[in-house]
Amino acid sequence: MSRLAMLPLLLSWLGAGGCGAQDVLLGAERGYLFAAYDALALPGETVELRGRLQAGDLLSAQRGFVVRFVREGAIFKAAETDSHGVAAVTFTPSRAGEYRFRAELSPSGFADRPPSPAELVVACRPRDAPMMVVDLDKTLVASGFQQVLIGEPEPMPHSQRVARRLAGRYGVVYLTHRPDFFGPKSKAWLAGHGYPPGPVLLSDVGGFLAGSEEFKSGALAELCRRFKRIEIGVGDKIADAKAYHANGLKAFLIIQPDPAAGAEALRTLAQSLQELPESVQVVTGWDQVEKAVFSKASFPRSQAQAQLNRMADALPGKPPPGGK
Repeated sequence: MSRLAMLPLLLSWLGAGGCGAQDVLLGAERGYLFAAYDALALPGETVELRGRLQAGDLLSAQRGFVVRFVREGAIFKAAETDSHGVAAVTFTPSRAGEYRFRAELSPSGFADRPPSPAELVVACRPRDAPMMVVDLDKTLVASGFQQVLIGEPEPMPHSQRVARRLAGRYGVVYLTHRPDFFGPKSKAWLAGHGYPPGPVLLSDVGGFLAGSEEFKSGALAELCRRFKRIEIGVGDKIADAKAYHANGLKAFLIIQPDPAAGAEALRTLAQSLQELPESVQVVTGWDQVEKAVFSKASFPRSQAQAQLNRMADALPGKPPPGGK
């Protein structure tokens, strides 16, 4: 099922299931979803610290609640949620580093205790700092978006170890097409599975509906305008790889054909890769990403196409095009 089709289904589940569904699907708490959003900044650049409170069957914005932004045990600033449920204050990091804040709700206005605090990070990096951009679903997460909704997905094999090794050379930015109400669940999953720290940047609903390629191309173009050494991008969609390549990154596309796929499906996948430049690295997992980065191995698009076609030829069924 496509993500565009998934969003209406998700909203219908939320409406039908009420608070219980929100708690399971989104990591909400007693029907409240409180999220704080990470940011990526240059030294001396002013960014917003944002917390958002939503509640009810379809996550209605909650206005008039006070959010305190706490750093190193002291209140930095506070703001009241607006008509979108968002409380925002400004912060200007003076030098490169990871600035961690806790967004917490004042108890005023809650019949019971308020939702738990939410953590956010402002990753302040120099303009010329080497960085890499990583997707989540079917990239770090072994399964797709449906499993994220209904279960506890497992990490992609080797992804934790290789991501930690890469983080010794590149600052990590997690850029996902997931809508922002999946922020709490996404950040908890990354932390719980030992991935290296880095800002988690998500789409809003409009970006989600626009599609992965449009959202990521726009987000990457903005990041590349401000930061000059975003060097690597890893994702699972042809749209991901095209967005990375279009913005000057070394693009890695992870493909993992279904073991039950027939010859026609394998040939169709091979043909779809023709959209990509030859320089895009088409790999089957994080072990190959590691070899490409640290051992200068190469996994060009045409090599993956040839392998997929050989797999198709080895299967029973229709002969390959031109065959007897």
